[in-house]
Amino acid sequence: MPLTKEQIDQFHQDGFIIVDDVFDQKDAEAAFVEMEKIFYGKSFDEYLAEFDETGVAEPVEPKTTGAISHYGETRYGRPQFPAGIEALDRLIENNDWLDMYEQCLGTQDLSYCNGHLFLRSGPTDKRHAEHPWQGYHIDNATNNFLPPHRETDLYHYVNSSIYLHDVPDDCAPMQIIPGSHHQIMDLLPKLIRDGNWAGRGGIKDIRKVPEFADPVPATGKAGSVRFNSSFGVHAAIPFENKRRQRGYSTFSFCRADTSQWIKLSNLWREQEYSVPFWKNTTPRVRSLFGWPKPGHPYYTVETLDLLSEWYPGIDLTSYQDKLQAEVANGIDL
Repeated sequence: MPLTKEQIDQFHQDGFIIVDDVFDQKDAEAAFVEMEKIFYGKSFDEYLAEFDETGVAEPVEPKTTGAISHYGETRYGRPQFPAGIEALDRLIENNDWLDMYEQCLGTQDLSYCNGHLFLRSGPTDKRHAEHPWQGYHIDNATNNFLPPHRETDLYHYVNSSIYLHDVPDDCAPMQIIPGSHHQIMDLLPKLIRDGNWAGRGGIKDIRKVPEFADPVPATGKAGSVRFNSSFGVHAAIPFENKRRQRGYSTFSFCRADTSQWIKLSNLWREQEYSVPFWKNTTPRVRSLFGWPKPGHPYYTVETLDLLSEWYPGIDLTSYQDKLQAEVANGIDL
């Protein structure tokens, strides 16, 4: 069941696509039963009944258990892939889904970045900003310590969310800005200089970015899959119905030929330390951690300018000299 040309075109144009019926609905729902046990230690219905009786709802956010743990553990189980539960772990073996992933990334050589179970619970959820114009961000900094690139299809990674239950409008669906994956590189320098860029991937106020299209809700039914670019701008919103939950089995894959610096192996959680380190160390040392070496096609005049914004004060001389030498030798970059 490959993606159609129209679907691929939509993915490249909008930066995301939602595909129905990729997974059998019964398989998705069976996986969700197991997922609830990992987060609540019981079913969500039992969790709500306890909340109704006591007025107290236990938060379900997993705790980080180690410096390189992406999503930690709950009291009841492991939401990081593999979870050790067949109904959840076997989802990755869906060949139709993997074929679609290859189409989205434009290669048959995929490389795993990470996978985890993602749950928001209406009674306790706080994973959203106070105002609807806040909280918009790109995921790229989660796996990648380099900024977005003009060659989106080559240098992004693709996130995939498997809908384990129906996600209608009142169920806090992700809000995605169509086409923003192509816009973000042009907009980043101004966002940074204007102070409208927060941390490693957030936009403080999208009202100040008139270039963006209106966000759209990523609703879907059980068994659907959302594929979205790591360069795409999106945000969480509050639940309209606090007695609902929203759960996905999520994965990220990149191209094998760019995986060295896109994989989750880049000290991403320790950015308080790693960002100053990247800024001050040498190109040779950066390459030990996966940075492309000077002369790699990743480095263009445009990306070097953006790197100077991304890491203020970084010495890019080696990358610039190599680029200038290759241009002088007639190499088409």
